[in-house]
Amino acid sequence: TGKESREKKSVNCLYKFVLTLNATSWMTVIYGISKQWTIIELPCWITGIILLLIPILLSLISLIVAKGLGNDSLSGCRESSLADNEFIPTYLGYFFVSLSVADNVTMGFIYAIVFVFTWLSQTQYFNPLYLLFGYHYYHILTEQGTSIFVIAHGSIIRNSRDVSFDSLKRINDTTYLAMKGKKV
Repeated sequence: TGKESREKKSVNCLYKFVLTLNATSWMTVIYGISKQWTIIELPCWITGIILLLIPILLSLISLIVAKGLGNDSLSGCRESSLADNEFIPTYLGYFFVSLSVADNVTMGFIYAIVFVFTWLSQTQYFNPLYLLFGYHYYHILTEQGTSIFVIAHGSIIRNSRDVSFDSLKRINDTTYLAMKGKKV
């Protein structure tokens, strides 16, 4: 129905927002640590730990929000390639930019620009913390010839014949999340 469609779009938009925060929050974390921010008179090292916890919490929230995304499945593919390290240079770029910014106002503008570009691109779907949580990233060419991006929990898929997911969460038409324990 129309109401269910609007609700799914809202969940997808919320998920994309959380993913974009995941992707860009590292800029603020690195900047805050380099500028030795403090929160309520806490030592800067405690503030640094709190700042480091923000992306971890956002990542966990994104996995919870993903449960509300639409369902899909995939079995068989022509090709699959591991993409775990593909976006690491982007994250390193965020770190270097954050370390080179002189003041809070400039950082605010740079963060806003990066946030918008990340929102409009597909780089927000990569989260290095997911690697720590046991997820891997794949470019998959389906049997129908469609190229999709899959974020999947579990061991690395080494053979295209082994690609089979019984319950994918649809992030958009080309990006899917295979939740923990859902790979066949």
